[in-house]
Amino acid sequence: MKLLCWNCQGLGNTQAVHALQRATSKHDADCVFLCETRLTQSNMDRIKHKLGMHGCIAVDSRPPCTGLALIWNDKVSVDLLSYSDRHIDVLISYGAVPFHFSGLHGFPETANKHKTWQLIDSLNSNSTLPWLLGGDFNEILYDYEKQ
Repeated sequence: MKLLCWNCQGLGNTQAVHALQRATSKHDADCVFLCETRLTQSNMDRIKHKLGMHGCIAVDSRPPCTGLALIWNDKVSVDLLSYSDRHIDVLISYGAVPFHFSGLHGFPETANKHKTWQLIDSLNSNSTLPWLLGGDFNEILYDYEKQ
């Protein structure tokens, strides 16, 4: 199974959608987690269909949060555990091996960085299955990493 995580910084234009189509096709992704979609659930449903995917969980974009989505093809079964404007937490079954996946978009403000780690800690306690954590943690060590 292949799962792609992408901070797309907006899917509201044709170029971004084409880039997503190319990436999912090139990597033969079964599941895609997106953060900063800047879209609503209904807009994400349209993107899902353009990608030829089967399912979609989307968290609407509402300032200051910018939208999350998890989309998957028909080879994958997804059970939602929880979601917020900062995360989507699911159980994924692909064949005989289920696993726990948490996609998140960390708090970008320095004063709220600790909330990202609190969220990760709370998501880790949701399951005893193997756990995959992905997304944009908004954590950097050095200023040059922003470039």
